[in-house]
Amino acid sequence: MPNVLVVLAIDFVRKYYSFVYPIAATKETSRWIVDLDISYFRPNYARVKILAETGTIEDFKVTLGPLL
Repeated sequence: MPNVLVVLAIDFVRKYYSFVYPIAATKETSRWIVDLDISYFRPNYARVKILAETGTIEDFKVTLGPLL
């Protein structure tokens, strides 16, 4: 299941950024959190939260700088 969700997150973020590389996928209680690198040179990251039951994207945030 995490591999499918990582691909879902990558496809979603590629709508907005040309470079997307997965870093981590962790599970909270009812959602998966997928962290993605979205920059070639600078530390820019995206965090996508996906509901575990339905596979719908709940939240999407971009961090310019270190991943928190």
